[in-house]
Amino acid sequence: MSRPVVIVGAGPAGLACAGRLSAAGREVVLIDDNAQAGGQYFRQLPPGYEVAPDAGLLRDKARHDRLAGVLSQPGVRHLAGTIAWGAPAPLTIAYAGPHRSGRIEASAVVLANGAQDRPFPFKGWTLPGVISAGGCLNLAKADGLVPTGRLLVAGNGPLVLVAAATMIAAGADVVGVIEARRTRHLAGTALRGIGAAPAILRTAIGYQRRILLSGIRIRTGWMVCEAEGGNSIRRAAIAPVGPDGRPVRERREWLDVDTLVVGYGLMPSAEFARILGCRTESRPDLAGVVPVRSAQLETSVPGVYAVGDGAGIGGVEVALLEGEIAASAILRQVPQPALLSRYRRLDGFRRDLNRAYSPSVPLRAAGEDTIVCRCEELRLGDIAGDANVATGSLDRVKTSSRLGMGRCQGRNCLPAAAAALGLSDDDAVSTYPRSRPPVRPVQLRHLASDANAGPAREPDEANAQQ
Repeated sequence: MSRPVVIVGAGPAGLACAGRLSAAGREVVLIDDNAQAGGQYFRQLPPGYEVAPDAGLLRDKARHDRLAGVLSQPGVRHLAGTIAWGAPAPLTIAYAGPHRSGRIEASAVVLANGAQDRPFPFKGWTLPGVISAGGCLNLAKADGLVPTGRLLVAGNGPLVLVAAATMIAAGADVVGVIEARRTRHLAGTALRGIGAAPAILRTAIGYQRRILLSGIRIRTGWMVCEAEGGNSIRRAAIAPVGPDGRPVRERREWLDVDTLVVGYGLMPSAEFARILGCRTESRPDLAGVVPVRSAQLETSVPGVYAVGDGAGIGGVEVALLEGEIAASAILRQVPQPALLSRYRRLDGFRRDLNRAYSPSVPLRAAGEDTIVCRCEELRLGDIAGDANVATGSLDRVKTSSRLGMGRCQGRNCLPAAAAALGLSDDDAVSTYPRSRPPVRPVQLRHLASDANAGPAREPDEANAQQ
């Protein structure tokens, strides 16, 4: 029996890859922890849910439906609500879900894990009513839920405009939009986008136009630095960004708000690549730590490919193209020249955009009493006072402080701690704690239903086998 291609993630990149492989007659297994395929960008309301027709919450439904059509094709299995939690052997993926658990021996593995919100600790960021930009958009698109009351959007990156414009379209009372990067740093990239990515640029201009026509001022060069409240947030402080990346608190301004949407960019989800033993590197032009890839998008582990935002933040158009390029490589075919040409243009533009939004010095607003690790309730002062901080090793700090030992497994706190402690990107990557299975929390009853369950490979074992 031939082995299927296993795709981890059923977002834009995963669906595009599956569609190309299915059309060529290959067997495909799509594993995704969401109930519906589509990822964050194509997230749809569940069946039976309805919102006002003019709410503007559903995005690209027609294109979503075309892509998701692959799920009904023969030879394609979609394991929804299922977590790919480990790799017990090379090209073997262990999965667990409510309906079935087991292991799949693959002919190739495509990692389309997507991205997550980049955490940004500041005083009061754990208050109810302070939510991430990605979480806010997901609630709106997947559940039709829009925050009530006065809403402030603050952060750094394109997601700030997306969140603000979407909330305005959905009827939210947006009282302000705060972008940490100054407009002058973005002008050159916007001009280059006229030729490289005109459709993306038009969309961005549309977001900005919607905000401005609503009478809302977009303040650039400012950042959120504090939030206050009791059972929920009552007000938030913003301040200009200083030359050291910290807020100039002497000039801070307070705004009465009921919801604070914070979006300091996205970062690739590369932990499964590390579980598989893929070599990773820090790439500011790709917005974080990503697997090293060839021109065919193959990682350092033969037969393992990485595509979409999990391999570098680039948005939906780049993700769709990368899914097709990886599928062509698996099929040992050469992608069409027009596809490669478009990919090169968009790839160059997304790198320019990531660099343009990247501050010259890291943005930091956390004080000594700010909680950085929410799972273990560790404050910055607790971490900074740890004896192992002097080593510059996140792994050693984790061992002695319990940083990253909670439910999030370090996905939220380790990048935030590295930034707050002022560690260089190279130090953070080289001393990052090993990803261990299960890569995401898994219910024991689901694991127990796997008749073949046994010891999983450690990442160092995977590297030793290369």
